[in-house]
Amino acid sequence: MIVANTVSNRLRQIAASRPGSLFCTFIKGAYREEITFAQLFERSVGYARYYERLGIKPRDLIVVILQHTPHLFYSQIGAMLAGAIPSFMPFPTPKQRPELYWADHDALFARIEPRLIVTYQENANDLRRLLPGFGVPVLVAGDSILAGDGGDVDALPGFAAQPGDVACLQHSSGTTSLKKGVMLTHRAILAHVDAYAKALKFGPSDSIASWLPLYHDMGFIACFMMSLIRGTHLVALDPFEWVVRPSLLLDAIDRYRTTLCWLPNFAFSHIAGGARGDRSWDLSCLRALINCSEPCKPKTFERFVSRFKQSGISPEQLQVCYALAENVFTVTQTELGRPPRVLYADAEMFSRGRVREQTGPTSIGILSCGVPVDGVSVMVTDESGCAVPDGVIGEVRIRSSFLFEGYYKLPEATRAKLRDGVYATGDMGFAHCGELYVTGRRDDMIIVNGQNYYAHEIEAIAAENDAVIAGRSVAIGIEEPQSDATAVVVLMECVPGRGTETLATDLRRAILERTGLAVHAVVPVEPGQLVKTTSGKISRSKNRELYVQGILQRRLS
Repeated sequence: MIVANTVSNRLRQIAASRPGSLFCTFIKGAYREEITFAQLFERSVGYARYYERLGIKPRDLIVVILQHTPHLFYSQIGAMLAGAIPSFMPFPTPKQRPELYWADHDALFARIEPRLIVTYQENANDLRRLLPGFGVPVLVAGDSILAGDGGDVDALPGFAAQPGDVACLQHSSGTTSLKKGVMLTHRAILAHVDAYAKALKFGPSDSIASWLPLYHDMGFIACFMMSLIRGTHLVALDPFEWVVRPSLLLDAIDRYRTTLCWLPNFAFSHIAGGARGDRSWDLSCLRALINCSEPCKPKTFERFVSRFKQSGISPEQLQVCYALAENVFTVTQTELGRPPRVLYADAEMFSRGRVREQTGPTSIGILSCGVPVDGVSVMVTDESGCAVPDGVIGEVRIRSSFLFEGYYKLPEATRAKLRDGVYATGDMGFAHCGELYVTGRRDDMIIVNGQNYYAHEIEAIAAENDAVIAGRSVAIGIEEPQSDATAVVVLMECVPGRGTETLATDLRRAILERTGLAVHAVVPVEPGQLVKTTSGKISRSKNRELYVQGILQRRLS
């Protein structure tokens, strides 16, 4: 019998050939559980059988909204085994505004029409209570679902799936609009993981430590799918425990001798700032800590190396990749074994869309994102889609052998971004000496007097002030009524009890000196006031709306 090359069949093969091999060390507080590939498969089959009893059919959509639990793995893979299409989504947290979370998900569920939602009891109650007219069946995850003899495993619909079938949806973070479901086929996921493994020289002796939630593509693909498909060990930490105690990741790397780890840029600073100064770890086992998911900063790497040099961290271990869900994950990756290249550019020329190398106090440091992985080609284009020369900033577009199939139930949005096999990413960047440098999102660019400024560059300068809570600032562009011109406002949450008397003056001066931009207003707000998306990112669009409405208007005296 010819077995189709799908994620479901790849897991079945590993579970049959190496049943005792360790898939995951699952950690939550003092709780530790070791899960073998055979157990992962058997428990996922339990979910698949339960889905069948609930009437789930092939291609039905199953939404998974769970906190940190091994049932994240079983419910997702079980859906694939049942032939359904699973999708992780974030659960509500105290740091999100509940009215926004539920309104967004009410609109999203109405559009995507899930057949089943798998969640925990408290959230199941809230779904029924807070969403008017909510009629989707809800399954509360639990060990009772895992019981049963499995029946005829070969009869599960997921094993009849073909490589070109949609395996799952990845939903975007929703920073600028309602989330979009990215349709990924089995073929695309497997081809991507194999290409990325080749770029990383990822082998059987490698292992991954991660605190990343599975509703992020970095946690889902780079950590979960990479470990599952390549048959290697994953150490999985609770994201919310990590936020409170960032050194938990270092403890796990040291204890389990993991070799790879992916982090967004803010996490490097969070770990360096949160680790006790008198503690050290043996981190020499790491082949790479890979910076991804948001613009990567040279100074972030410098601070991290300085803090953890005595723990075995060197510049060669800190790497960068550029990734997006529409390409499954990775587009480009820096070469492991040498530090990523840093290009220093003249700030004024940079604001005009051109890169001229220059070092000095007003230059901007930009980290290379490396070269495309096998199967991907990258081009930088102007607004009409024509390629621009090296050193000119334009939109990054990609052609890939594992691009997504489109946005779920959004054909117009798909046609707007994916044409003739080329995906327009909406990210801005430039090419230099064969490598890609990503400068930011087109949506995050603020144009003032004909010059371009990236919100994340302004926010990075704000974050350097110790009165500002790390990762809790946002730069927005507003229309100035007197002049009909665009002006920049910086909103930030401040550390309680920290003096802010000179904050506005200090920030205005720093931003002007570093970028040449005169900021219109600096607005400190209480901790927790800035709005985050349901996936945990600061929402520029919603915070801009609140500021314009006068809700976020408390200025420094």
